[in-house]
Amino acid sequence: MEGNKFEKTTLNTVRRRPDRGIYDKETIASIIREAKVVHVAFVDPQGLPQCIPMLGVWDEDETGQCYMYFHGYPTTRIMNDLSDPGTPIVATATLVDGLVLALSAFSHSMNYRSAVVHGVILPITSEEEKNIAFQKVVEGIAPGRWENSRQPNEEEQQGTGILRVKIETASAKVRTGPAKDSEKAGNPDVADKELVSKTWTGVIPLRAVPGVPEPSSYSVIPTPPHVSALAAAPHGV
Repeated sequence: MEGNKFEKTTLNTVRRRPDRGIYDKETIASIIREAKVVHVAFVDPQGLPQCIPMLGVWDEDETGQCYMYFHGYPTTRIMNDLSDPGTPIVATATLVDGLVLALSAFSHSMNYRSAVVHGVILPITSEEEKNIAFQKVVEGIAPGRWENSRQPNEEEQQGTGILRVKIETASAKVRTGPAKDSEKAGNPDVADKELVSKTWTGVIPLRAVPGVPEPSSYSVIPTPPHVSALAAAPHGV
């Protein structure tokens, strides 16, 4: 780690279109926070590759070390297979920001933001550590809910498994802008007036936005500020 950036290594270096590679922590963290669901890949005890979608929460301590937290039922495959400290994992997250429509079918693309994180499992050795991890997971889903909902009791604590991952390296890859037709020197498509006259080109933006809060049938209080803040946030975070 160099300041706010991950050092480029053989694991995290973006090779295809390296100009789109980004290594600063904030960009990577923002992608994971916005995506919320990440895909966790690992090799199981039988030597088979596995990839499981999980809620992923990004965290950073006062030293700048970054972590991720994942939660699930304690007897699931991922919780059992990743129970040993030091087990390596890879987690990925992707956001699609737009459909890129070009003159040629070959040049169609998407605008996207993606992140790839490499790390190792760290032990959670006490109930206090687990409670802190539980809080980080809840706050990662919806900031403000830990203090505005009933906190987990002993039975719920026992019924929840939490994985903590120390992030060793990571990178992001981002594409923005229109189709690259016009960037290709001597591209005959752009000069083809007939093709240009009958082919729409451009970007269709895509985005996920929070809606108006919908209270449950038994909710009796007005929408509290922390819920309104979630609904007003650009991506619900």
